[in-house]
Amino acid sequence: MRGPMLVECGAEGRLQNACASGTNTQPQDDDADSNVPSESGMFSSTTASTPPTSNTSSTELVIADDLSHYIALGCLHLEQTVPASSHPASKPRFPWDELFHSQLPEEVKLIIGAEVSQLLDARWIRLFLHRSHHETLRSIARVYLLPEDWSRRSISRSSGTLKKALRQLLDRIDVSPYAWAGDPVDAKIQTFDSWAGRLDTSLYYLFNKLPSPAPNPANIRDRYTRRAAYDLLGSAQASEWEDDGQQPLKGLRTRLYPYQARSASLMIEREAAPQLQLDPRLETRTSPNGDKFMYCARDGSFLQEPRFYEANRGGILAETMGLGKTIICLAVILASQGHQPRVPELYRRPLSVRARVGSLKEMAAAVPGRHAVPGKVCLEEMAEHADVNLPRLQTVLDNNVPFYEIPPELPRMNRTTRIPPARQFVMCSGTILVVPKNLLHQWQSEIRKHLLPQALKLLVVDTVCKRGKAKRTPAEQAGFDFTTELPAPTELMRYDVVLFTRNRFEQEIQDGADSQGRRTVAGMSRACICPYIGATRIPDCNCFGSGIVYESPLLKLHWLRIIIDEGHNFSSASSNAVLVAKQIQAERRWVVSGTPAKDLVGVEVDMSMLDTNEEDTSSLRESAIEQRKTFNLTDESKAVKALGSLASNYLMVRPWCASSVEGGLDWDEYVYRHEHPYRKTYSGFSTCFKRTLEGLVVKTRPEDVEKDIVLPPLNHNVVYLQPCWYDKMTANLFIQVLRANAITSERTDIDYLFHPNSVKAKHSLIRNLRQSNFTWTGFSVENVVSTLETSAKYLSKDDKKCTLEDAQSLLESSQAVAELPATADWVALSTAHEVGVAVEAWPAESEASFAFSYPSKPTMIGMTQLLEGQLHVDSHINSDDPASNLELVGEAGKAIIAAMAEAEFKSMQPSNSASDDLESAPKKSGIPQGLIEGSQPLNSRRASILASKASPRKQGKTEPTETPEPSTPLPARLKKRKLTHDDETAVLPNDSPLLDTRIIGTTSAKLTYVVDKVVEHQATKKIIIFYDGDNAAFYIAQSLEALYVNHRIYARQLDNTKRSEYVKLFNEDDSVRVLLIDVACGALGLNLNAASIILIVNPINRPGLEAQAIKRAHRIGQTKQVLVETLVLENTIEHAIFERAKKMSRAQHSEAKELEDDAGITEIIQNAQILPVSSDEQGLGKLALLKLPQQLFGRPNRDKYHRVQVKDTPDKARKKAKASTKASKTATPSKGSGASTPIVIDDVHESTSWAGGLIPDLRAAGGEFLSMF
Repeated sequence: MRGPMLVECGAEGRLQNACASGTNTQPQDDDADSNVPSESGMFSSTTASTPPTSNTSSTELVIADDLSHYIALGCLHLEQTVPASSHPASKPRFPWDELFHSQLPEEVKLIIGAEVSQLLDARWIRLFLHRSHHETLRSIARVYLLPEDWSRRSISRSSGTLKKALRQLLDRIDVSPYAWAGDPVDAKIQTFDSWAGRLDTSLYYLFNKLPSPAPNPANIRDRYTRRAAYDLLGSAQASEWEDDGQQPLKGLRTRLYPYQARSASLMIEREAAPQLQLDPRLETRTSPNGDKFMYCARDGSFLQEPRFYEANRGGILAETMGLGKTIICLAVILASQGHQPRVPELYRRPLSVRARVGSLKEMAAAVPGRHAVPGKVCLEEMAEHADVNLPRLQTVLDNNVPFYEIPPELPRMNRTTRIPPARQFVMCSGTILVVPKNLLHQWQSEIRKHLLPQALKLLVVDTVCKRGKAKRTPAEQAGFDFTTELPAPTELMRYDVVLFTRNRFEQEIQDGADSQGRRTVAGMSRACICPYIGATRIPDCNCFGSGIVYESPLLKLHWLRIIIDEGHNFSSASSNAVLVAKQIQAERRWVVSGTPAKDLVGVEVDMSMLDTNEEDTSSLRESAIEQRKTFNLTDESKAVKALGSLASNYLMVRPWCASSVEGGLDWDEYVYRHEHPYRKTYSGFSTCFKRTLEGLVVKTRPEDVEKDIVLPPLNHNVVYLQPCWYDKMTANLFIQVLRANAITSERTDIDYLFHPNSVKAKHSLIRNLRQSNFTWTGFSVENVVSTLETSAKYLSKDDKKCTLEDAQSLLESSQAVAELPATADWVALSTAHEVGVAVEAWPAESEASFAFSYPSKPTMIGMTQLLEGQLHVDSHINSDDPASNLELVGEAGKAIIAAMAEAEFKSMQPSNSASDDLESAPKKSGIPQGLIEGSQPLNSRRASILASKASPRKQGKTEPTETPEPSTPLPARLKKRKLTHDDETAVLPNDSPLLDTRIIGTTSAKLTYVVDKVVEHQATKKIIIFYDGDNAAFYIAQSLEALYVNHRIYARQLDNTKRSEYVKLFNEDDSVRVLLIDVACGALGLNLNAASIILIVNPINRPGLEAQAIKRAHRIGQTKQVLVETLVLENTIEHAIFERAKKMSRAQHSEAKELEDDAGITEIIQNAQILPVSSDEQGLGKLALLKLPQQLFGRPNRDKYHRVQVKDTPDKARKKAKASTKASKTATPSKGSGASTPIVIDDVHESTSWAGGLIPDLRAAGGEFLSMF
């Protein structure tokens, strides 16, 4: 090797170089590793200077010479020995010599590598070679890296080539303390991790392991806010204030639970005293010598000093469903009542100079607004506690409202450019609160419940109801102002809370638009070329600006706070609600949601879905969390993306959101660990994601909640029911058509239901299959005969391509249903589309006219016909013979069924004009069209309701109706008779044979179980029934009607206003005992703790939806043990799907848009087995029998069933009667449909019966639901 390569050895060399350069620098020990053990004993180290250059100032030389400004990166292992220096040997106690690129021979450059040479030459790194006392085949060198926050003026850091070289160097760096001490041991090599710090945990695990709120009000500098935080914490303890019905926090009536107080106090602390948070791009690393430095994995940059952002003044309140998020928000609003937001520093104006010297009062009044001091609050407290009333000061403060201006962005200039004016914003102490429309009544109720009257000045802004102005009782209006149009900003800023429904909030997107939706564009100037009006010189101008341009008052104020309830829906970047929220100037932003992202729930919610009643919940919780600890990209990606969208688009958290100062960061770039310089590998979460979550989410762990409050026990049981004969026949019919389709189509082409091009038909049939587990009457005799003929024809073919196993299975299913066309009771139910009710001791005179299979026993009657007969007897209960003319009612009912069957048959016959359409309609081999084109056909009652609700049409414009019209004349209507209170309170004589008429069972095992449960619990407990499908809701509602159990139906067809009314009625009216809820509605955010029994008629099979359903009742305020029961028909397809769904992972649930898209569930359906029928299933054995037979006629408490809470005044009643009469004259029911025009009396819907008397369409307000069928 030629020439010397080492210069400046040890401390002496450094001193000589320093003196030569004219500096007086003393040697410094740069290492903190004197306590690191090694085989060679204690190692000293030294620093050495970079050689001076002509363009290096003496100051920069001193900085570069000081290794304290360098990052001790690690050690570089060199595979060859580097020869010693030709200079005199250094002292043994300084075993590290610096290498300088300018004097390195080419051979040494090859040893250290090209990338190291480049970095040395660019002065990005410094290299120190270890002098070993022993002969070795390898060398080791320390690497010091110059961070990017030092010497930026003299050393450029923008070179892409050098950054790539640095990446390559990092892959060779050993960061172990042993190598740094000069003791390289292969077994102890620790490579530098050049990717982001890894968290190999799931989002679910991180979410449930977030620390509980631990506020420290002492961190708040503002004394008013600090006192409010202490008042919040004090409101969780017993105090003398409670003697006056309030809490230490002014205006609060209800004592907070300690965890609620801590959450609210932490929210105030985050709003008023945001902490500095490390830039999410950076993570803290430790050098081998113990020093800390900052590292950005995505761009490979190093910093010596941390870079901070101010934490967001807001976040996500994610307390578990039912733990009181509403009262926490109200407490936060109360605590900051009257507080002003600060003028943004970027737009803070310099102090104005008055034309004359202002008075002391004027100068003092300008100070509170400039420093966000709640001056009005101070004056109010003085007036309240010190009896000092200063109205003139209040007026002066009103006249000195702070404001600021945001200058416009200057467009590209030309001669016609229009520069828009600066936008002016007035500081406002109010809070915008946006809630789903169906939760508006609930929020109002919670405000009245938890706050003292007049504690807050509230404005409710809602859309105009489709049915006209919403009716509100005086109690509902107390303490609220209602409007549909926003008042002027000067009036708006006087309110403490502006409560929006989300629908109404979205309408503010019209800001800056005219009536035609046109908007102005900055910088554009367009000449008017509109024509003149006639011969005048007046232009008929229709240009933008010629009309009224809407300016939203919301966008003229700088609000203190905006809160979005159920804010997980704000994760979309392009929804109108998010766009409006981004335009609003608000200092503090909060999202309220127990499920901030899809399927992201607390572990206690998952616990509620377990079919277990164990008491050791803490160990079960830990086990449940650990089971879902592993990171799974497929499982997490949608939820993480939703959180990122929420943070960047609505919460506007820096640096994720774009601002005027800097662009927004790509969320996915930094919250995941990517093991590639520029590609996204999604190898796990980064430590940045955990820091971001902790800075955003406010959530109390369940174990900390349990220290403050213990909810009543929740028992979730799965009830496996034995299917009755009718349930088995329904299941076997579906299996028959599925087998017939698969085998006769030979599982090929589009005829096959599970062909990729038959997705829509498959989903329709399987949806019907799922709903059929409750009951099903959609198979006609013709359908059964058709599928049997198709199967027999195929099996008789000589060229069939099915296997012997397929042929045997098709023969088996065909034989299982072959007797149905000759079974009278099944045929009758199929024709009437009714659920059958078994009755004993029906009046003999009318039994033949009501019974579906007379004279077979037990007497089976359709539910609709049963209700008509029941109401006829109950309405004539005071007569000598209540059952008189009852046979006419039965004959009329059968006539309607026959007419409807005739009309249905005709509607199935193709007309000449529709023949082409029918030929092109998709058909599946062996499957009736009705199973893949729609749902179960209507029974007579639902058909009559549809017909009576049909709007009148003009002549000449006929449209097809969903209700078939029979041609057979129907019986004439008997004169109706209005029920009286005496009719509803009368009872049958003790010797009346009608008392012996009882309901003993039904043709549905699930309906029988529901009726048993309702009868058992409805007197003492309220019940929620979750249903899937309108048919189940209709049949359950009819059963409750027969039992005179007051109920409401929370259906997806109802508007949000009506839904809110039903929820309010269920919670507050003790006479309403049952609430039916469509699972499709989700019922997010509803508080239904009045109920303690939850029945899930069909398994939900979706963990998120099931959790939401259960937590409607198991929440704060619940005082009773909650019983949840999921009903499953044993050994059926439903049972197998239920078991499969329980075993599916979150990823599999997420992948399956529809549950039947899962391969395992598809296999279950394809391989379903026939349910065997025993010889005992005859007569009563075919039915699902009630535990306790129920009296049918003259049931007690009928008057309570009809009770109406809010009664109209006489004037309103007369107006309603006139309107009803007018409607009855104008409405035109379908010809011969057997329906009369409904007469609406308050909330009770009634219609005229064919058999005389008054037959209610549904005796409760739930008739609103039934009327939609």
